[in-house]
Amino acid sequence: MLTISKKTPPKTILRVLTIACMMLLIFSVESHADIVSATATGTAASREAAIEDALIQAVRQIKGVSLKSATTAVRSSKTKTVNGKRNTNFTAKSTSVNDTKSSGVIAGYKIINENKTNGLWNVTLKAKVNVYETPGLPPTTRRKLAIVGFKASSTNRKRGVPQIFQQKLTDSIVQSRRFTVLDREEEALYQREKKKWKSDDFAVEEKAKLGMRLGADYIVTGRILSYVTKSTRMGITITGENYYRERIAAQVSYKVIVPATMQVKWSSTVTVDKTYEGEIPTSIATLSARLSKMVSQKISTQLLQAIYPLKVIKVTGKQIYLNMGGGNLKEGQRYNVYHLGERLIDPYTKESLGRAESKIATIKVTEVKTKYAVATVLQRSAAIIKGNICRPAKRVYSSKKKQPAPQKKSSFKYIDGGGVKLPFD
Repeated sequence: MLTISKKTPPKTILRVLTIACMMLLIFSVESHADIVSATATGTAASREAAIEDALIQAVRQIKGVSLKSATTAVRSSKTKTVNGKRNTNFTAKSTSVNDTKSSGVIAGYKIINENKTNGLWNVTLKAKVNVYETPGLPPTTRRKLAIVGFKASSTNRKRGVPQIFQQKLTDSIVQSRRFTVLDREEEALYQREKKKWKSDDFAVEEKAKLGMRLGADYIVTGRILSYVTKSTRMGITITGENYYRERIAAQVSYKVIVPATMQVKWSSTVTVDKTYEGEIPTSIATLSARLSKMVSQKISTQLLQAIYPLKVIKVTGKQIYLNMGGGNLKEGQRYNVYHLGERLIDPYTKESLGRAESKIATIKVTEVKTKYAVATVLQRSAAIIKGNICRPAKRVYSSKKKQPAPQKKSSFKYIDGGGVKLPFD
């Protein structure tokens, strides 16, 4: 035990604290590879082959197998003994006639019974298999979605517009916390990491990460039809002053495809056209990022409203808690609240068309957190309860004539006796 006193040099104290922090980190890290046990029996002409067959059967019980034939041939196996524990990493694959695959990492096994009958060995064993668990919530609890292949003109491709737009759309959908978003851009990075997991330099538990990649339930793709970012210097003739008029505009068509059937589940076109004026010019890169964010949020909102509409999760007086936050909601946004009624069925296709909706209130977002938001009630005709859905309220324009915008105050002054005093005089 090390005792630190007033006379202990500061460098020694710092070194001790650093070591303590490192040890705390080492022992606080949780492994994401769990060990699951399974009992299985294998049969083969030799004892070793029967053990291998039993291990394969154990992995099948835990991880599953794609099977079109009852015949399996063991292609390769590697057994290592680490700290007195036997670890077998193997891959079993059938010949070209069959279509059977099963792979896993055996953390150890214990033979329960073995015998030889009519020239065949029968081995029953209890195997421990490493099973990898992804950090956080299991990815299978949400629908899996990949954003790929947005097309654009050669000019916009050179500007990197598809990459900027896809990243902003990914940000928006990830922050909604409604989908498991899969990456389809960093294949080279995955392959490099995969080689490390398979290397003998890494712990055998790391091999449990192999075979864990997910397929997409939905693919979002589309075309950037137009994309304009323009900053124009404007001048006031009388005063010689300058200001900048900036325009961002885009039109993007997109569709949601179910890759298993290539069915188009949803399609739409989003348009954005905004003009700004200011004394200081904005860089084209900033304008491009702003435009991509606006378009991506529109697409994200449409997708979520079609599949996962915003819901009330808690009501406290006039405060309404909503099940979404992040960049998808903004303070000041208004939503209509609906009560869900009878389920509606299409008489021809028998497909569910959703449920009848009755508007009961209008709310305004007052606070946005990372994972949820808080709103206040503006008006209501019935009590808001947990489970009510919310949809964006249409903007209401006043019937009064729009007042002209105030004129920009000029920096020149009239002087006595006639004439004008300019800013640079």
